[in-house]
Amino acid sequence: MKLDMQMRIAANLRTLRTSKRLSQEEIASFIGISRSLYTHYELGHRPQDAEALYIISTRLGIDMTAFFENDPQKFLSYLASNAYQDEEMTELINIYRRLSPFSKGMLIEKAFSLLEKEKDKDKNKSHLFE
Repeated sequence: MKLDMQMRIAANLRTLRTSKRLSQEEIASFIGISRSLYTHYELGHRPQDAEALYIISTRLGIDMTAFFENDPQKFLSYLASNAYQDEEMTELINIYRRLSPFSKGMLIEKAFSLLEKEKDKDKNKSHLFE
């Protein structure tokens, strides 16, 4: 990997981690590496491992290609547009992508059904306070 690409990824890793308010230790832990190795990734002292980047992107709900963004403002803008996704949302999206078209339709129907039940439950709660 070329040094300029390595440094670009390093800067984006640091920006991502701080935007998610995670420590280097937390990131290293869910990748399964030592904090010191992760620190080298973030400082650009070592080429970043593709598997580590994949785990980070999957776990934090971003597209892996975002690590290669040259423009820091575009990277921050990308993070801001994906800020609503947490770990559970990312997992749900990954599961949805693996489903057949039929199962996707069933899941959407079930989601609407659950949403209606939530609305009814909220409506009943509001009647208790009247």
